[in-house]
Amino acid sequence: MTELMEVARHLLGIAMASHWLLLILFIAATVDAVFPVVPSEGMVITAGMAAAAGHQNLLLVIAVAMVGSVIGESMCYFMGRGSGPALHRWMKRQERRQQLYDKVSGALHSRGGLILMTVRYIPGARMVATLTAGATRYSFKKFIVFTFFGVTIAYTYVALLGYLGGDAFAHDQLKGLAFSLGLAGMIGLVIETSRRIAVKRRAAKITSA
Repeated sequence: MTELMEVARHLLGIAMASHWLLLILFIAATVDAVFPVVPSEGMVITAGMAAAAGHQNLLLVIAVAMVGSVIGESMCYFMGRGSGPALHRWMKRQERRQQLYDKVSGALHSRGGLILMTVRYIPGARMVATLTAGATRYSFKKFIVFTFFGVTIAYTYVALLGYLGGDAFAHDQLKGLAFSLGLAGMIGLVIETSRRIAVKRRAAKITSA
């Protein structure tokens, strides 16, 4: 077990110092926005730790992740814009997707900025929101503006988690990565739990009224 941990630390050290890290980060952020199969947050945290160790530039890490995510979300928007009825049929195949589609399509035109900036904190909702924005012909100019601000806030926060974790655990980067990922997961859980409580309270008020 000790040898395995040492190998993991060695590989992590190589990855953090690699010149390819930013390119991999860009690709991960772009792909994650369209096909959320490999969460880009883990890559951003690793890159933030690399910045704390002096191997990468923190501002460049945030900028690369932002650009990749904006490109990916724009691609998703135009996929939704060109899909039409096919997208609606795909949404209907899963009840949760259909519920998200109905909620997002209704909310986009009343408070689109808030939806596009906060939806990325809800697991699996970002892709549905961007596809729906395209399918409902939501203004692309507004979409880009709100998406830009959303990814700026999200990736700055995630990169700083990695940076602060890497700085605090400079003697053991593997523990720093585990700490940062755990903290990011905990914050995400708190946000999602708070959202669900708020939804239940609104539903209760409507029912009682």
